[in-house]
This record gives sequence, C-alpha cells and structure tokens, in this order.
Amino acid sequence: MTINNKVVLLATIMLGACATISEQAQVRIVRDDYGTPHIYADSVYGLYYGYGYSIAQDRLFQMEMARRSTQGTVAEVLGADFLEYDKNARTLFDPASIQRQLVALEDKDRDVFAGYAAGLNAWLAEIDKSPGRLTPRQFIDFNFSPQEWSDYDVAMIFIGTMNNRYGDFNTELENVAIMTALIDQHGETGARHLFDLLNPRFTDNAPTTIPREDWSRPAHDTLASRFSNFSPALFAHSEFNTPVTTGFSNCYILGKEKLVEGGSILINGPQFGWFNPSYVNSVGMHGAGIDVVGNTPFGYPMVMFGHNSTISWGSTWGASDIVDIFAEQLNPQDPNQYRYKGKNIELAHRVETIKVRGSDDVQLDVYRSVHGPIISMDKDAGVAYAKHRTWDGGELDTLLAWLYATWAPDFDAWKAEAEKSAINVNMYFADVDGNIGYFHGGQFPERVAGHDNRFPAIGDGSMDWNGRQSVELANPHVLNPVSHFLANWNNKPGHGVLNPDFFFYNWTAADRVEYLQQELLSQDQFTDEEAWAIIEKSSYADIYARYFLPLIDVAVSESGNAHLQNANDLLQSWNRFSRDDDADGYYDEAGTAIFRTFITTLVERVLRDDLGEAYAYFADAGYPTADKPTGAGTNIGPGVKAVFEALEGRAGFDVLNGESANEVIVAALRETLADLVERKGQPLTELRLPVAQRPFSTSNFLGIPQATEGELMSAPLEQNRGTENNMIVMQRDGIVAWEVAPPGQNAFVAPDGSRSRHYADQFDLYHQFGRKRVWFYATDVESNKQSETILTY
Repeated sequence: MTINNKVVLLATIMLGACATISEQAQVRIVRDDYGTPHIYADSVYGLYYGYGYSIAQDRLFQMEMARRSTQGTVAEVLGADFLEYDKNARTLFDPASIQRQLVALEDKDRDVFAGYAAGLNAWLAEIDKSPGRLTPRQFIDFNFSPQEWSDYDVAMIFIGTMNNRYGDFNTELENVAIMTALIDQHGETGARHLFDLLNPRFTDNAPTTIPREDWSRPAHDTLASRFSNFSPALFAHSEFNTPVTTGFSNCYILGKEKLVEGGSILINGPQFGWFNPSYVNSVGMHGAGIDVVGNTPFGYPMVMFGHNSTISWGSTWGASDIVDIFAEQLNPQDPNQYRYKGKNIELAHRVETIKVRGSDDVQLDVYRSVHGPIISMDKDAGVAYAKHRTWDGGELDTLLAWLYATWAPDFDAWKAEAEKSAINVNMYFADVDGNIGYFHGGQFPERVAGHDNRFPAIGDGSMDWNGRQSVELANPHVLNPVSHFLANWNNKPGHGVLNPDFFFYNWTAADRVEYLQQELLSQDQFTDEEAWAIIEKSSYADIYARYFLPLIDVAVSESGNAHLQNANDLLQSWNRFSRDDDADGYYDEAGTAIFRTFITTLVERVLRDDLGEAYAYFADAGYPTADKPTGAGTNIGPGVKAVFEALEGRAGFDVLNGESANEVIVAALRETLADLVERKGQPLTELRLPVAQRPFSTSNFLGIPQATEGELMSAPLEQNRGTENNMIVMQRDGIVAWEVAPPGQNAFVAPDGSRSRHYADQFDLYHQFGRKRVWFYATDVESNKQSETILTY
C-alpha cells in the first residue's frame, strides 16, 4: 500500500447546497509496527479524511459489504440468494429520515461524515490509477467493483449495526407463540407460571453491576400487570423468527483503592463474534482539539473502545427493553389503513426497488404506522405489527453522543453525552485520577399501566407510551461505587430494573458475571498483570459450575451410591476449567466431559415434557461443541437458568414433576454416566470431550460475505472472551494501553493473492493471551513509526 509517499488530491467540500473549493490542507498518516494508522490533521474534516483513506486501504471490501448489509443492497452484487435479506433490511430503517438528520447537522458534525466519505473516495481514486496492484482481490473474485461513498453511507454503518441490531432486539411475537403453545398443553394458569419461569418479567435475586447501596429503584413489576395485554386470538399470526443470540460482552474496571499503583484500569472484551476481517479496526486521531486512540467496530466514526488524554471508556450490550411491538388493526374495507384513536389512518407507504444480480429488479412495498415500521402484515387476519423503537428518528443523535463522549475531559461531560444515547448499551468510564463510573444507556419508555412488555401492545392508541422515563429512575449509573470496582457480563445493571423481553436472554440468580465479581473480590489489590490475567481465567472457566456442583454434591451424598460418588469425586476435584494444554484436540479433564453432558441431560430431563413444541428454543445449554461453536461466546442458557430456579425451589410451576431436587439431579447424573460410558467405552477418569475450535467467519455478523471462503481461519480452542480485548491503565503521570484484535489490522489481499503483512499478525497473539501496545503520545507514535503518508486535500 502507500509507504512514504505523497498523494495530492483536490477535495470538493459540499456544504448545504453550495460547493466551495477549500484551501489545501495536509493530513499525515503514521502507521506503527502492527499497521495501526495515527491520523494527524488540523481540522475535523481532515482527521476524518485521513481516517476514511486509511480504513479504505485496510478494509475496503469489508466496508463495502457492511454498507450493503446495512442498506439492503447485497443482492445487487451477490444475486437472488440475498433478496430476502435485503427485503428485511430495508424494512428496518427510513432512508428519508436519515437524510433529514444529515441535512440538519451543524457544519462541524457534517465534517465528520463528509470528510470520512471523501477520504474513502480518495483511496478509490488511487485504485483507479493502479487497479492491477491496489484492487482488493475479493472484488475480483466476487466480480464487481467498489462504489463511491457518501456521508449517508458512513452514517448507515453505525445505524445499521448498532441501532438496527443491538438496539433492535425484540421477541414479543415469539413470546406469544411460546405462551400459546404452553396454554394448549397446560391451560392458562399453568402456562403463566411456566412462562414466568422461562422468561421472568422481573427478578430481584439477579447479580447487578452497581451495588444496591449505590443505586436501586422500586420494583417496576406487579402481578396485575403481567399478561394483561396477552391475547392469543389477536396475535395468532406470530411465529418463531428471531435469531437466538449469545455472548455479547464483558467489562471490568478497578478504581484506585483496588490497584497496587493507584489510578484506574479498564478492561473490555466486546463479544461481537469472531470474523475475518476482524469486527474491529484500530486507529488514533490527533488534532483539531481531538486526541483519541483505540479500536472500534466496522470503521465507526468514533473510537468505541479507547481513551483520550484524561479518560478511558468501553461498552457492553445492555439488553434492557427499548423496543415494543404494536399490533395495528387493519381496516377490513381498506387494509392499507389501520385504526388509531378512533379513526382509520393511512399507513405510510414507500416502494423500494431492489436490484438483483442476474435477475429483474424487485419492487418492495414498505409500510409504516405512527408506531414505526411494519415488520409483518397479515391482511387476511386484519393485523399488522409495527416495531416501536425509542431511538427511531434520532439515530444520529445517538451516534454523535457516542462521538462526543470520546472527546469528554471528565465524568460529568462524559455522562452528559451518555444520557443522550438512545440505544441500550452499557457505557464505562475511568480516568487518570482513579475515578471509575458506569452508565446504563438507553432511552426507556414510560409504558401505560397494564402493559406487559413481553407481549405486543394494542396499536389503537390506548397503550401508547407516555414519554421517556427519567434518567434517575430508568438509567442505573454510578461514580466510584462502594465496591471500588465494576463488572458486567451483560447482566442486570441495577436493582429494580425490568428484565429484557427476550425468550433467549434473561436475568436470574445464575449469572456468569459472578465469576468476574468473585475474581475481583478474591484479593484486595491488583497489579495490571493480575488484572489482565482474569481474561484468561474467565475464558476457560466453566460459568455454570458454581451453581450446580454444590447441588450435585449434596444429592449424590444423600444417594449413597458408590458409582455416582466416584463421578462426584471427579467433579468436585475438577478445577472448573476447560482447557487443552496438551493440544491433543480434547479437553484435559474428565470433569469437563461429565459436567457438560450432565447439564444438557438435566435440561432435557426437566423441561422437554413440560415445554412440548417450545422446548427447542430452550434446549441449548449454551456450551460450544466440536460441531457447533458459539456465535459470540458462552452464556448460561435460559433453559439452564429455569432449571436452576426450579432446583432452588423458586419455580411457580412444578417442572420437577413431583420429584425432589436431589432425586432429579441423581437421575440426570445416572443418565449422564450411562450415556458417556456407553458412547465412549472408557473409564470415568479417562472420559474426554473433543474441543470446540474457534472459526473466524468470512461472513459478517449479519451473515453476508466479507471475504472469500479461502480466507477462513480457525483457532485451536474457543475462548469465552472478547472479539478484541483491551486494557487501559490510567494514571496521572501517563496512560499505558494494550489491545489485541485478531486476525489483524490490514485485511488487504492483492490481485495476485498476496496478503498484507498485518493480515493476521495478531492471530496467535490473541490465542496466547498476548497483547500489543496502543501508542498514544506523539513521541511514542514517532518512535514506533513504520510508514508515513502525507495527503493534501
């Protein structure tokens, strides 16, 4: 790519309706020994010009497919197999709304998007000059050419992957289908108790990120409000269609009282999944009053995981409920109308033209009610389902809030921006003075009395939201908690918060965050090396063991069975890690084989008969297997959580079928041992499970190709950790940061098939729990400079 060269480009900057030619200005891009670009410029436009130019050098095909994934234009280049994907993508956003938000931006904000797009296009111009050397090989293999970028394209990368993904989860229609199946089997009363076990609306025994002493709110749930808006007749059209998602992210922060050398440490592991190219890219931006470094997904306009000169930040998915489904009653005489506040209202309607490679264009009708986009319509049944999102129409406000938060000098300024973010993402803070903080992001609706958020609302206006809940009540937040640390693994943020509505994700007593919390409680103070070491421990730790091994011990001891006791001895002596230190392709200890098989057997034994048709959606215990790696990491499955609650005597429905907890555990362990011995034909002490490897997918997290199949990579063992991991040590006398973001920074593959030297130079580093420095100070960047590019625009 460009090394020690000077590219002179004339940029036409569009401001409003007028085009003006700017005076020439320079952008300097310095790359370090892992290929991370550090952008130096005197203006925001220049900084983002350099950012767009460098990301195009490193990730052009990934960015192209991300753009197409978020806007629903994949079929145009990959054909009819992606037509249904494009249709779904286009229903989730309103292009005109995004364009209006862009037009309304102030010049300084418009410069972010315009500069970024211009930088991307500048590199496209370089490719046009030398296509035989600079065209990414993937464009040749997929047989299409890269297209120019606009400010709209830049914004849509964030909007389509954050708002329309992590801020858009909802399973209310699936919940109706589950509830309906349970009613058919158990009647309405039994079904309610069983559904509450599987998908509880509120729990008070779940571990929280903020200690109760620092933040809590009154319970927001009453028995009277549960199931009040559930109507199987009205929602008969509902069906299972939401993908079950696991993993997500973890983060822990230590304040000055928990550190040997004072200051603060923030360690983040966002679990987006594992991909080639990496989900994240690294960058430093220096100038125009901005001084930030770190990494961020998909070339977002902000650094999502990083630091500036005084504060550091991170994030994890927050899970809380910011989306509702509204059932719109269609007019029988005109199904393009729906009933709202006593009147028949026309559905807003637009026609999208989807280009399909090798086929005719396809016309798509997209509808919208006052509540949001229509995601499903059954004209025969007279109902349409609208998705109501708190952030809809203010997508750029959230994007800019995240951007400005990275420029904040202190907690107050950072929190002020965090409050503006409408999506349900946890945000973390640490500074050079040893202060640590947390804000549970999202704008949460004030639902009407009697609205059970697990099920769709009636769209006639009677259940419309009453505005936004106050930050003090709805958004758990803290500065310097009494614990002197904060830990989150997508668990409940604070006491009193309602659970998510998802059938695949809930907050109960069994929660993997307790592993992190117990590690942080295990010693009074930590060095930075000790803090980093928790990543390796939690990557291999069995997050279920602390809950079920004590129950097994009691049950087997009571049984008096010698064979079961031998197995129990193995389990109780097991170190509760699942590793493959001898690299033979099998987990090292019998405990892994026995315990994982036991958990799967236990869930099936307890739930299959009671759940009937719905069992398949709660059957997965959450462990990776040799045949099926996890999508984004291991989490305790909702079925496992329900079983644990039942074994602890907290279930309102007898899923144990009249047996005691000990009897159920003994029976499941007997079945486990019989299955393993019969299948493996080995003594208990020699039982081993084949390891789950960790493939790095060549499709992005939306399932769209972002590399060729020949670029698939696989690590020998799945680790339950971040897509990237970073550690930022904040002290008054200097900031030191590390990160590892596999496979590598630069995914460029030349037309002849040769790969960038930074294509996979973090792959082994990651698997071995290594890390690389994140350079910040100008002297360090210069000392580690491997190349320099000067751009003139």
